[in-house]
Amino acid sequence: MCKHPDRTPDGKYRGVIYERQNKITGKSYVGKTENEKTRKQLWNKKNNKSYGGKKITEARAEYGVGPDVWDYNVLEEIFSDTQPELKAALKEREHYWIKEKDAVKNGYCGSYGDGNLGNEYSEERRHQCGNAMRGKHHTEETKALLRAKSKKGVPRPKEITEKIRAKLIGKKRTEAQKKAQSERQKGVIPVAATAAAKEWVKQNGGSYWKNHPIPDEARANMKKAQQERGTDCIATFPDGHEETFPTMLDAAKATGVGVGSVNNCIKTNGTTRNGFKFRKA
Repeated sequence: MCKHPDRTPDGKYRGVIYERQNKITGKSYVGKTENEKTRKQLWNKKNNKSYGGKKITEARAEYGVGPDVWDYNVLEEIFSDTQPELKAALKEREHYWIKEKDAVKNGYCGSYGDGNLGNEYSEERRHQCGNAMRGKHHTEETKALLRAKSKKGVPRPKEITEKIRAKLIGKKRTEAQKKAQSERQKGVIPVAATAAAKEWVKQNGGSYWKNHPIPDEARANMKKAQQERGTDCIATFPDGHEETFPTMLDAAKATGVGVGSVNNCIKTNGTTRNGFKFRKA
C-alpha cells in the first residue's frame, strides 16, 4: 500500500485514474495512484526506468517527458473510507479505463492493470514463462513469508463483496466454458478433496450437518431456490381431482410417488401403479 496516500479534509482516502497522452502519436498510457503529487514527480524523472513498464519507459526515452509532448488528464477521482477499499476500486476502474482508451493494443500500457485479467500472451511468451518456473520450488522460509502476507482470515470489505455478488448474479457459463471444464475433469479423481473429506469424517464422526441442524430460514431459502428452478406440474389423483405443485419433488412428497416416477409420467403421459397422473403445468 502507498505509505502516504492522499487524504481529503474530512478524512477520506483519495485516488485518481489518470491518462498521459502523447501529442505526437495520439497514444495513451493509463495509470492509477493514491498519491498524485508523488506520481507526477516520478514521471518527471526521465531516468526512472521503473515507471509503468517497458512500453511507456521506451516512449518516455524516445519523446521525453515534457508537457510539450504529453497531455495529463485525470479520468476519474475515487474516494473511500478505507485504504483497502480505495485500492480495490482503483484496480477495478484502471482496468475499465485501459480498455476504454485501448491503451494496451493501441497505447503504452503493457497489461490491463494489476494481475493478468484480460492480458493476451503469445505462445512464445507462454513457453518462456513456463520454462522460467519449471522445476523451481519455494523454500520453507519463502512459504512462511507468503502465508504471513496472505489475506487468509482477513474479512473482505462488505462493499467489495456486494460488488462481486452484483457482477455474478444472473451470469451463466457459456457452452464452450462448460465443455472445457468437462474435458478437464474427465477421468480425474479429486484425491486431495476426497482424502480431506474422509479425514474430516474420521475426526468428527460423521458428515458436517450431522451435528449442525439447518436453520429454518436456510431451509426456506433452499426450498425457494429449488422451486424457482423446478418444473411446475399438475397431479391428477385417483379420485379425479387435480392439484398444482411448484416442483416434481413437491408433487412426489404429496402423493407418495417417487420423483423418478413423476418425471417418467410427465415424459410418457403415463399413469403410476397407484393411479396418479402427472403433467407439466
